[in-house]
Amino acid sequence: MIASLGGSRNFADPDKARGYPGADQYPHTIYPEAAAGPIRIQHAGMGAIFAALRAGIADWRAFRTDIAVHVVIYPLAGALLAGVILDRALLPFIFPICAGLALIGPAGTIWFAALSRQHERDGTATADAAAAIFDSPRRLTVQRLALLLIGLFALWIVSAGVLYSITLGRLAGGAFFSNLFTTAAGYEMLALGILLGAGFALVALMIGLVGFQLALDREMSVGAVISTSLHTATANPLLTLAWGGVVVAGLVIGALPGLLGLSLTIPILGHASWHLYRQLIAGE
Repeated sequence: MIASLGGSRNFADPDKARGYPGADQYPHTIYPEAAAGPIRIQHAGMGAIFAALRAGIADWRAFRTDIAVHVVIYPLAGALLAGVILDRALLPFIFPICAGLALIGPAGTIWFAALSRQHERDGTATADAAAAIFDSPRRLTVQRLALLLIGLFALWIVSAGVLYSITLGRLAGGAFFSNLFTTAAGYEMLALGILLGAGFALVALMIGLVGFQLALDREMSVGAVISTSLHTATANPLLTLAWGGVVVAGLVIGALPGLLGLSLTIPILGHASWHLYRQLIAGE
């Protein structure tokens, strides 16, 4: 359950406020207003990442959104495992699929950013009020950005399949992992796959650095959001690469203990992405 976090409680419509245990009330926001004013891209140091992570941890502790991650992660992992058991031909796609999920990570963590935004603006954080953003006209930009990253993920899987077919897939016989680590074709696939994956990851990172947060916060077209995110990334190249490293490290560390750690790292990264955006984009 998302808890009240104190702060201002100004109800635009008191009749729509609902009671909460302890004689407290939550606001009921129908269409949370978009931010206004000019956008200024700021230059931030590496300290911005640490500050964003600290704020993300604080939000995670307050909201306890880890349960939502369990509900999504384990059915997906079970479906993937079942597919490999039923069809061994899917084995070469295990790593590309798992690694490629980071490409759509900004879309998958947008809910956590919405909670952090709502708490920052209203002093409280409720599921209803945060979700109301997705009933506003801004949802169209969010949806189109998500579709763009899903398309990028699909293109990565296709590219990984083509790479496998022209390298390791040419070998007849032998176990997949044995061929991967003991043959020239396997080494070739690993080297080219790493370079190819890095290219896809860089594109997704530059689009998602502040793209989804902008779409949540402002009335902007997809083109304007992407352009602003790209300019922000190029204005802060070292920070952008460092943030990408933090995201990858968080996902890897979270996945090691049987995916259990993802229920911690995914919400923290999602909440932190909002706080990083606030340090990179100056508005009203």
